[in-house]
Amino acid sequence: MRVTAGDVALYFDVEGCALVPGGDTMVERPTVVLLHGGPGADHSLFKPELAGLADTAQLVYLDQRGSGRSDAGEPSSWTWGRWADDVADLCAALGIARPVLAGTSSGGMVAMVCAARHPGLVAGLVLDSTLGVPTDLAETLDVFERRGGPAAREAARRQLSGDTAPEVAEAWARLCLPLYGGSDMPQRRARARINNDVQEHFRAGGCGPSDAAAFLPAITCPALILAGEHDPVSPAAAARRLAAALPQATLEVFPGVGHGTFRQAPGPALTAVRQFLARLAQ
Repeated sequence: MRVTAGDVALYFDVEGCALVPGGDTMVERPTVVLLHGGPGADHSLFKPELAGLADTAQLVYLDQRGSGRSDAGEPSSWTWGRWADDVADLCAALGIARPVLAGTSSGGMVAMVCAARHPGLVAGLVLDSTLGVPTDLAETLDVFERRGGPAAREAARRQLSGDTAPEVAEAWARLCLPLYGGSDMPQRRARARINNDVQEHFRAGGCGPSDAAAFLPAITCPALILAGEHDPVSPAAAARRLAAALPQATLEVFPGVGHGTFRQAPGPALTAVRQFLARLAQ
């Protein structure tokens, strides 16, 4: 399904009911809008694991502009602010009031920007392996080397430094992606519609600053932060700093997990989300 948001049509998919029978009444469930990472990947990275949450909430999977099955729009619009405003436009078009925004990696950054720019809209945030907290490159490279040796460290150094040579992309996919994204990341990436132009735009700084510190005080809703203890891209130490900066944050760190807790620890991650949603409903 597609909906117009400003100058583009955005693709979205829905799983689960917003209203379910409960005795002699209909019970309203929360709506969770899912924001993928990349930037430039698509919502398929949430499937099939997030389907397990449909027993608790209505799920709205969104392909952000420039990504997946949504319109590309102008490259100048591939920014945190425009993506965040697109989420607000989507909710307005679909009549979604007070959604919970769940973002993985760069999707977490989009969720935080949306909560800061549209505080009356967002009921809560679920931030999985989120960007937004500056990390030291050496810390990231140390994790890659610890898990994959010197070759993985060098491949990560070149990729994360903006080297776009084909051999760098090949080494990153072969040596690094399995270390932080799980052994099935190559298969997931193969079935996803990934816009490499968006990723290059991000690496060049075109999306805007990736430091959320300036707008964190504007985020007033509760937040659940999920992190993998062995995530080299969004380290657990960064998640702890983010939790300390948000006044209503709860942090869950999963041992033995890399980047993307929904993918690598779906059982405990979804349990934490269900508990968070229950607290919001109180």
